[in-house]
Amino acid sequence: MIALEEKILEDIKWRIDEISIIKIVVLRTTLSEQQKQILRRYTIPAFYSLWEGYVKDALRTYIEEINSLQLTTDQISSRILAHFVDTKYLKNLSTDFNKREPLISDLLQALKKPVMLPIELPTESNINLKVLNTILSRLNLQTLDNDRFKKRLDDFLNFRNRISHGDMKIPIDQTHIDKFSLLVIELMDEILLKISEGYKLKTYLSSNS
Repeated sequence: MIALEEKILEDIKWRIDEISIIKIVVLRTTLSEQQKQILRRYTIPAFYSLWEGYVKDALRTYIEEINSLQLTTDQISSRILAHFVDTKYLKNLSTDFNKREPLISDLLQALKKPVMLPIELPTESNINLKVLNTILSRLNLQTLDNDRFKKRLDDFLNFRNRISHGDMKIPIDQTHIDKFSLLVIELMDEILLKISEGYKLKTYLSSNS
C-alpha cells in the first residue's frame, strides 16, 4: 500500500506546485488590470485540467495496482467484475448477433484468466461529483460526501464551462482563484483517502462486495 500511496502523493505534489505557480503569477504580475483579469479568468480552466488529470491518473494507478494482484473472477469483487465486463464488452455491444457471438466467446475466455481491468474510465465531458462517485462505486470504493462537495464542485464546473465556451464577461477575482484552488486540493486529498482505505480494507476482493 505504501508504494500505491507514494505514487499518488507524488502526483498530488506536482499538481499543488503547479497551482501555487499559477496563483503566484496572477498575484505578482505587473500587467495592466485588464490583462490581469484575462489571466485570472484562465486560471480556472487550468485548475480544472489539473483536477481532471488527477482523477484519471490516481484511479488508473489504483487499477494498475489491482491488476498486478492477478485476481481471478472468484477472488475479485463482483462490482469490479461487473465494471470489467461492462467497460470491455458491453459498452459498445453490437445489435448484430453475428458480431455478438465472437465477443461472448472472447468474454468467456477472459473470465477463465486473471481479471485485467481496462485503464479507460467513464469520465464523460465533465468530472462532476456524480461522475466521480460513479467511478468510485464501480471500483467498490467509498464515494465522496454529496453535501460537502456537490455544490462547490458544480460551481467550479460552471465557471470552467462558461469560460471554456467563450464567456468573456464572467468576473473572476482572487476569492474565486483561492476557493477553487483549495477545492481541487481538498478533492485530491479526499480521493487519495478513499483509495487508501479501499486498498487497506481490500474492498477489491469478492469477500468485501
